[in-house]
Amino acid sequence: MIGMGVLVSKTNKNRRLLFMPSETHRSFQIPRRDGLCLASLSNGTGLSISLLPNGTLFAIEYSDAMGAIMINQVLGSPVYGGIGRLYLRIGGSRAGVFEMVGPRARVTFSQGATDFFWEGESGDIRHSVQLELHPTETTWFWRVTLENLSRDPLEADLILMQDVGIGDFGFLMGSEAYASQYIDHTIANHPTFGPVVMNRQNLKQPGDRNPWLAHGCVTGAAAYATDAVQLAFPRRDCHSAIVPDFGDNLPSFRRQHELACPSIQSTPFSISPGAISTSTFFGLFVPDHPEPSSEGDLSRLDRMEHMMAVPVRRDRSAAGISRSLLQDASEATPLALDDEAVAALYPVRHLEERKDGKLLSFFVPDGLRNRHIVLRDKEHVSVRRHGAIVRSGQNMLLDDNTLAATCWMQGIFAAQLTIGNTSFHKLFSVSRDPYNLSVASGLRILVDQGHGWQLLGVPSVFQMGLSDCRWLYKLSGRTVTITAAASGIEPAMQWEMTSDGAPCRFLIVGHLTLGEREYESGARIDVNVARRRVTFRPDATGLWGQKYPDAAYHLVTSMPDVVEAIGGDELLYTDRVARGGPFVVLKVGETHRFRFAVTGSMVDAGQGEELAERYEAGIDLVDMLVPATQFWDHVTRDLSIQGEGPDLVAHATFLPWLAHDAIIHLSVPHGLEQFTGAAWGTRDVCQGPVELLLSFEHDNEVREILRILFGEQFRDRGDWPQWFMLEPYSNIRAGESHGDIVIWPLKALCDYVEATGDIAVLDIDVPWRIDDTLEQTQETATISGHVQKLLQTVQERFIPGTSLIRYGDGDWNDSLQPADPHLRDWMVSSWTVALLYEQMTRYAVILDRAGRTAESAELRITIAATRRDFNALLIRDDVVAGYGIFDPGRDVELLLHPDDRRTGLKYSLIAMTQSILGGLFTPEQSEQHFAIIEENLLFPDGVRLMEKPVLYSGGTERLFRRAESSAFFGREIGLMYMHSHLRYCEALALHGDAEGLWNGLALANPISLADRLAQASLRQRNTYFSSSDPGFSDRYQATSDWEGLRSGRIQVDGGWRIYSSGAGIFTKILVEKALGVRREFGQRIHKPLLPGSVRLTSVRQ
Repeated sequence: MIGMGVLVSKTNKNRRLLFMPSETHRSFQIPRRDGLCLASLSNGTGLSISLLPNGTLFAIEYSDAMGAIMINQVLGSPVYGGIGRLYLRIGGSRAGVFEMVGPRARVTFSQGATDFFWEGESGDIRHSVQLELHPTETTWFWRVTLENLSRDPLEADLILMQDVGIGDFGFLMGSEAYASQYIDHTIANHPTFGPVVMNRQNLKQPGDRNPWLAHGCVTGAAAYATDAVQLAFPRRDCHSAIVPDFGDNLPSFRRQHELACPSIQSTPFSISPGAISTSTFFGLFVPDHPEPSSEGDLSRLDRMEHMMAVPVRRDRSAAGISRSLLQDASEATPLALDDEAVAALYPVRHLEERKDGKLLSFFVPDGLRNRHIVLRDKEHVSVRRHGAIVRSGQNMLLDDNTLAATCWMQGIFAAQLTIGNTSFHKLFSVSRDPYNLSVASGLRILVDQGHGWQLLGVPSVFQMGLSDCRWLYKLSGRTVTITAAASGIEPAMQWEMTSDGAPCRFLIVGHLTLGEREYESGARIDVNVARRRVTFRPDATGLWGQKYPDAAYHLVTSMPDVVEAIGGDELLYTDRVARGGPFVVLKVGETHRFRFAVTGSMVDAGQGEELAERYEAGIDLVDMLVPATQFWDHVTRDLSIQGEGPDLVAHATFLPWLAHDAIIHLSVPHGLEQFTGAAWGTRDVCQGPVELLLSFEHDNEVREILRILFGEQFRDRGDWPQWFMLEPYSNIRAGESHGDIVIWPLKALCDYVEATGDIAVLDIDVPWRIDDTLEQTQETATISGHVQKLLQTVQERFIPGTSLIRYGDGDWNDSLQPADPHLRDWMVSSWTVALLYEQMTRYAVILDRAGRTAESAELRITIAATRRDFNALLIRDDVVAGYGIFDPGRDVELLLHPDDRRTGLKYSLIAMTQSILGGLFTPEQSEQHFAIIEENLLFPDGVRLMEKPVLYSGGTERLFRRAESSAFFGREIGLMYMHSHLRYCEALALHGDAEGLWNGLALANPISLADRLAQASLRQRNTYFSSSDPGFSDRYQATSDWEGLRSGRIQVDGGWRIYSSGAGIFTKILVEKALGVRREFGQRIHKPLLPGSVRLTSVRQ
């Protein structure tokens, strides 16, 4: 094995030659994984552990012929570390919590053939940690030796904390939160070891396997935790220990959430003066665990003590630890603002949010829009961190010229900054850790007030606009303000930092990705020291570089004279020696003000250079934001709502944010939690985006969506992929689609024609996609010709002998995909049937208006047959079923129906609401089903997809796929998906229920929700939440305490944000149904549907 110290030494020598102070130009490549100088241990089983040169964990992995599994969840950072760490907790007069292994650990390091070794002193205890890999088993041990250096006995214990992913690398990097949702935590009590935390990945991984992991303490555990959310609150700064002080135990209950992180607390012990104490933790990995975890798995630990006895070599080579400024910097501690200070900054406020009398957040006017202000103390106790996505330019559709970036209140001033494709074109990295446990992702800023570097974390005040964010830090002797703004004209983003009071120095640190995922690209960085400019170009051999050979980002400043140094990670180390990490760093001298920007172009190098020079010359933030304001006013057509009544101000305030979120979903597809995307989901783009655009009469944009959409139809199959990227990445798309996907383009077309009256759209010629090569054809067909192919495909998918379309690979509620693949061809979704019926009926009317009466008459035959079969086969005892199974030779079996004996579930919300919306129900049937919904599916926070959860049995999929394998009870698994709740509101509007519609919209609005729902947790109030997640600790509690949710005793949390059709759907229902501003075949109509308590005085557009 090559020692880490040798590798670091070699790299340092090379970097010393490259980065000389006299140089005016520097170039380097950001490293792939093999350039990180990792120290590694591996054994014959395929298990390996890698450490970074700073002595922190990079990855624990397993690999064999069937594939590779990453056991931890988040890769460690070269300049900070990862999430996993090992704590020493000491009680008594010198109490403290100390990292023995981790980013803040003050230790020396060495490596042997089969182990890593850390040594240090903390609080009168000398500690050593040996991480040993068993030579023949997929097992590792953390052996801890403590020596009491004081004259008094010391009480102490240990906590091992390890983030867990146990999945394919790409799967984890796609969404760590999603991966965590499917990790089952099971705790079993071992007679010697105490509680053992077992983790099973319920979603199949490479080799069709379910990886499994166990952690415990051989010398005895006293307590445990399963998810980092159990430890993260309240936590005042990112550097403080996430675990409690000695004497306070870990919570010791199972919590299934979104950062799987088993933590094991040892039994406490006393160490006499001069005495030595030893403890050992273990990790045991199993590549495939087909069955759920159980008490029986404790037998796997029978040999654990014997395995520990295997002799190990003790010869080790010392390796210097390369500590960065980020590891040693403290966090700046901003003061909270009292009411007087808030009033001075924001004299005009509305919709204040208070808890126990303390002001937490509010809104302030900003022309026709508003800005949302969040105070420090709210962020400290909010389960989901406050964040915003800003974007540049004037285009509403997806293109390769729009810049986007995510800003987090935690002091992440830009993450996932992209121009164009939001997956492949990342400049700065994604912030993958929701609790800021690793402070090196994205763009960070440190400040020096005269006593060393301090990291800017959670500010005193966080201010969000539609295109900008501001962090205000009230510090001792000065107020530091950071503003980040996206240009309303061009792909550019600028940051301005000011110090009101004494001047200070700034250190700006950007973690670079320059590709889809960290450490996979060899992108080139060019530093022009004289101009204080950095140019970033993608790897020419990678996908991005091949598609965009002229692509480049530029980091520039209009204030170069105050920049002391600019370069790479050498500026993060006291010895000024580069370690080759993927970082760009600016060190700014003492100043009251500094400004820098990122610009670029994907397609035109000259345009990119011109932009860079413009921002070097100086662009004021106001000049960037004026056109941005004009863009957002244009999106909403200057809509202004005036009046009186409950929730009216809340809806008027929320409306610009809904429009913002819907445009983000359409033009730069991703969200705060769901950072992957960059594609149009066929179902998604046909709903929220189209409905929002038509509500505000952006007809040309919808026409363009239809042109693009129908050009993606497969020529032979006649349907669409589940999702697809646009050019030049159009070959990247889903390989299959759910059974309802073929219907959605017709729905979007009908929406457009019914709103605009533009029958001529049917005659637009568009190409096809070739099924196997995915190339677009030269031949074209009119959109009406494409619809003919669509309808032909639909009829080919009817269950034999019926006019009911097959379920296929799923419907909207894809958590209920049957585990038995046979059912895809013999099951029918009532929701899909009703959706198809509605669009065929609408299209028949359009055909009549186009004078195509023969086509209309033929289509109406199918419509009538569908209605007949729906009523005869999918409704029984006056209740529509969610699904019907049409096995040949058997009677129709109904699922999600009172007659359902297979699942035990009685009702399906979407089958009912879509049958109402689609006109399949008679008025009497609609009344009956509204009554069923109100009695069985309506909960305090909204309507649920079913009347109770699917049973969970450790992740085994017996009937359904995700509904039985998700260990986390949230998102659609938690059954209150906001999208379906909004469609229920739409059904209420069709029914003429103004009170029900208004109340339903209030529950979807995070501003009004808090006033209506005492059990709603604190949440961000200017973003669309895609679900209302019950606060059950796990699936078992959800089943056993379901009535607690109905009664309002169980807290509900906000789910994932922004990336959803729901924002556009909400907008359409509010504007067209409630406010009554809509069109019918080009004719404007104003017909509000409002309760008597609401009075409109003005709706201007």
